[in-house]
Amino acid sequence: MPKLRDAYLQLSEPLRRQWQDLPLTIKGIVLNALPLTVLLASLALIFKSEQQSALLEMRVQNALQIQQDIQTLQTQLLEASTGVRDFLLTGNRQFLSGYQHAKLTMPRLLDTLEQKLDDEAQQQLLHVIHPLLQKNLDDLATLASNTSHEANEQLIRKFLSQSDALNRLREDLQSMSDREASLVTKDKQDVIHERQRNFQITIMAVIAGVLGSLIGVWIFSNTIVARVRTIRDSANHLVKGEPLALPRISRDELGELTEELDHASQLLAQSTQEAHQARVEAEEASAAKSNFLSRTSHELRTPLNAILGFAQILENDLPEGRQKDSATLIYNAGQHLLKLINEVLDISRIESGDIAMSLEVMALNPLLEEATHYIKPLGRVRDMQIKTQFAEHLYVRADRQRLLQVILNLLANALKYGPENTTVSFNAYLAGDHIRIEVMDGGNGIPTELRSRLFTPFDRLGAERTMTEGTGLGLVLSKQLMDAMGGEIGVADTQSMFWISLPACTADGSTAPALAPASTEKALMPPPAASQAHQKKHVLYVEDHASNRALMEAIMSRHKGIKLHLANSMQESMIWLRDMTPDVLMVDLNLPDGSGEQLIEHVKSRSDMQQVPIIVLSADALPETITRVQQMGISQYFTKPVNVAAFNQHLQHLLLESTR
Repeated sequence: MPKLRDAYLQLSEPLRRQWQDLPLTIKGIVLNALPLTVLLASLALIFKSEQQSALLEMRVQNALQIQQDIQTLQTQLLEASTGVRDFLLTGNRQFLSGYQHAKLTMPRLLDTLEQKLDDEAQQQLLHVIHPLLQKNLDDLATLASNTSHEANEQLIRKFLSQSDALNRLREDLQSMSDREASLVTKDKQDVIHERQRNFQITIMAVIAGVLGSLIGVWIFSNTIVARVRTIRDSANHLVKGEPLALPRISRDELGELTEELDHASQLLAQSTQEAHQARVEAEEASAAKSNFLSRTSHELRTPLNAILGFAQILENDLPEGRQKDSATLIYNAGQHLLKLINEVLDISRIESGDIAMSLEVMALNPLLEEATHYIKPLGRVRDMQIKTQFAEHLYVRADRQRLLQVILNLLANALKYGPENTTVSFNAYLAGDHIRIEVMDGGNGIPTELRSRLFTPFDRLGAERTMTEGTGLGLVLSKQLMDAMGGEIGVADTQSMFWISLPACTADGSTAPALAPASTEKALMPPPAASQAHQKKHVLYVEDHASNRALMEAIMSRHKGIKLHLANSMQESMIWLRDMTPDVLMVDLNLPDGSGEQLIEHVKSRSDMQQVPIIVLSADALPETITRVQQMGISQYFTKPVNVAAFNQHLQHLLLESTR
């Protein structure tokens, strides 16, 4: 049996391969033709069986007709003999009418029987009967022609001879009738058998048609539908990015589709791998970029700390004149460089998604008033006025600090680039379901061909025709901040007007309180009371850069009640902390032998120093660093370059607190 099965498989494999390789059109024709062929073959068998049944029925009818003709022949023969006999007995010729009729019809009946008979035995009997019948008719003719009233010996012999011939003829006709009856019976049985056979063929045709249809459906399901389902499942795997393993089992359309899917799977796998590699490289580049920005921020802020710090001290100490003006220029240039650094870092954080947005429902009117208060000194420089018109009860959901930054940038641009001795309009109102804030100066507006460059980094329109300082990053940063807050920024078509738009909202009891404007007064020198403490306060400053230590010495020289101690590493600071407990500890985070955070943790872990206020002065301005360090319990985090006035105020506050 295994050998037979193997032989069968070997024989069927080429056929199966040929079938698989056929085009789908031919397969469809074959699958549709299979049950149709079975049905047509069944109909042909039924038609042939019906023809056979019809032939058998015709044979039965013919046999019945022959049987009837034989009986008619017997009847006419008997009537003719009886009529002639009665004529001889009575002499009445009216009795010869039966003979006359039989004489005319019997030859025709014999001819008809000779044509209809198809049985060889019957034909032989008919050949025997035919001369006997003719002789009988001749004898009857002789008897019918008798005119004598008395029977003579010749007539009696003729009569006896006719009687003997009639008896033999009747026996032969009876044999022939019996034979025909048996043939009729046999033909009837053949008809019944043929009808049964016809019924069986019909049933078999129905079964064959159903089986042919089922076989066609099975072949269609296993050779086409199953492969279509496999391709469908493979497409689902392809959508999910999962690898495919599709065998090439044919060269028809489905085989070509399978090959294309397999090729697409390989391309997708390759694309996924490349995308993964690109993502890894992008993440590495982003990490490198963040590290670069952090280091760049630190490296740029560290020298700026000394530049701006000493510039503030010189500006405060020098008398009016060219030297003080030079110190002011140094300070302003440093502030411009610091603004450029901050804007570049902000744009990089927004692009990388690292900037944190604290969206809250806030009252807009106090923020607008605060922005106006901040920007007014810049307007007085160019003799420009700010005209405000704010609708009441405006509320938005935004990050307060970032929204203030955007508004201040638009106002500063209007005051810097607008015509002198003009008015800047600053309006805010409700427009539908949005709040629109507009800043318009007296300029001619921006030409249409230049508007596409408005939000391009470092692209300052008309920079070659103005001496006004700028970085070309303000509008770019403003647009990215507005996008991050779900708002819009734009420029008017026919006016020199910029606008921003934010979705309006209701207060709902969570209105953000307006912050009081910060003082712009310089406070380089501490109040007299702070400098006249009864006992000197010890301040330890841990900083590795000599310029920053020199700046802090210059600042502290103006505090008569403070004794400054300097350390340039963690190891040196540990020596100081072993021998003394400072009143204030100031720490830089980036130290040559460790991190300032480690020093803070060390101080917070000592029970005798847990109340020592700690001020961090660092060039790391990343929000996540500031938040992390503030959570360690420090007093204040100042980013370099340090605002000397704000630093002095906070230091004086700490020293006053320690004397109570």
